[in-house]
Amino acid sequence: MNDPYLDLIQEQWDNIATVYNRYAVQYPIMLIDVQEAAIHAYPFEEFLMVLDPPSRQHLEAQYRRALASRQMVLFVRDTERKVFQSYTLSLEDET
Repeated sequence: MNDPYLDLIQEQWDNIATVYNRYAVQYPIMLIDVQEAAIHAYPFEEFLMVLDPPSRQHLEAQYRRALASRQMVLFVRDTERKVFQSYTLSLEDET
């Protein structure tokens, strides 16, 4: 299965890394908004509160695993396609 957002992530990797590194000591949750063409960094607790309870549980587990293995959690939001998807990405690699 071809994930079109992986290409977007790869194309924007330098920008994602720049924004992440600005807030790295806080281990932010990253968000790419496709329609806004914007990259955001959110504190984990703040991001968690906008999710429904089942999604919170999933993100908490994903975030713990990411921190333990030096990775980041990145979400892609595409409101046109009604996609809100998370990825766990290595901080050293592109994808």
